[in-house]
Amino acid sequence: MKYINLFASLIFAFIAFSCSTVTKNIQSEQSENHWKANFENFNGTEKIKFEKNPNHLVYLNSTLESSNGIVKLYHNDKEILNLNKVNHTKIPLDNKSEIKIIGENAKGSFDLSYSVFKEKNININYNSNIELLALSFFLINYDDFASIPDDQSFIINGKETKVKDLYAINLKIANEFKPFLKSKNLQIIKSYFDKTFYLQYSNLFLSLKNFPNAKLENDNSLNLFDSQQDAGNFISAFNHLHEEIHFNEFLSKYKPYYDEMILEVSKNIPKENFLTEMENFYHKSVDHYNLYPSLTLGFSQGFGVGSHNMIGNIFAAFVPADEINDIENLNLGFNNPIFLRTICVHEFGHSFVNPAIDKVNPKIIDEKEYLFEPIKNKMSEQAYDHWKICLYEHFVRANEVIIARLLNDHKKADEILEDNVKNQSFIYLPQIIEQLEFWYNHEFLDKTYEERVSEIIENLK
Repeated sequence: MKYINLFASLIFAFIAFSCSTVTKNIQSEQSENHWKANFENFNGTEKIKFEKNPNHLVYLNSTLESSNGIVKLYHNDKEILNLNKVNHTKIPLDNKSEIKIIGENAKGSFDLSYSVFKEKNININYNSNIELLALSFFLINYDDFASIPDDQSFIINGKETKVKDLYAINLKIANEFKPFLKSKNLQIIKSYFDKTFYLQYSNLFLSLKNFPNAKLENDNSLNLFDSQQDAGNFISAFNHLHEEIHFNEFLSKYKPYYDEMILEVSKNIPKENFLTEMENFYHKSVDHYNLYPSLTLGFSQGFGVGSHNMIGNIFAAFVPADEINDIENLNLGFNNPIFLRTICVHEFGHSFVNPAIDKVNPKIIDEKEYLFEPIKNKMSEQAYDHWKICLYEHFVRANEVIIARLLNDHKKADEILEDNVKNQSFIYLPQIIEQLEFWYNHEFLDKTYEERVSEIIENLK
């Protein structure tokens, strides 16, 4: 450990330390957003100063311990109460701000982390390449959807709904392109879809220039193809299909529909402050969160996408559209806060949770696979037919409950927990949530999320 006097000034990219105290026997470690110290006799005040930085906040995670004397923590002149071993405080940077550590003959330690987070927006827009990808899949399978019997129905939320009505907007759009159902370009594309689920190409399509001018510029997605030439042939088929069916004319004609879709999504997404809670909780951050609603994606379909600096989701409507013909009164099925909350908090959560579970020793996961048996049938009905996938879903749902609690929405947290345990058989959620919350309030500064996840799975009962 490096021994230094705490009154030494350290200036970082966005944090300045200013100190005015006399201390003895200090052991201190400091970095850009972390300060840890042990002391035998701490008297005085230490300060961490933050400049004004609108639309940013400091997330202070702190531990104070003293066996003799007094040590306290303040934000400006307001004491930060030491209620748990680890306490979490959000400090907006709309004005200059400072954190003060005050000691009176104190023997003990403090441990502070104070990352600065930009208050991020969720970007909402459709992607024309994804629209063409999904449309091509629907056109290839057009006969299957068009032949759904008119009298085939089931109950959704107590209302009888025709199955064919679920795909009303898809069929309306597909009918615009009926003359091209036998297109040679679609036949080429089908040969690729026969080998790989079509939405697996989503990240590739997001990285390309818009069709019909797309070309492969890197080899990041070559694992989807036999060779670079094979990839080029696939992309070329979409360039040609785009021109063949005059896809830009369709996008222009359906602009009122796309505008309405974006409006419905924008009005119903949760407040973006949940992103800061997630980033602090997982101690990971990306610059961009993107939603790509789609009119051409089949009803209720969705797919997670992302890159090293983006987390996103492609999705169709999850509730039936009420109006698809009267342009002045469109209601396309995206006007639903419940499913959009799921798209945001749940699906974004997978991008944090899945990599953590992937790092767990496979032996630990395998040794607990017997726990899958009591819920296997219920999980399989929800398409979670493997133990590891079941673990992904458990931890993501735990994240939903915990984030709701951190946002003081305890009613929503209780609803999510009850629904998942009673109605969806996620019976291990209570113990996972309990142990994650213990970690957050007691071990957050000593143990990573990945380490705690591994321990929880190993001790799962």
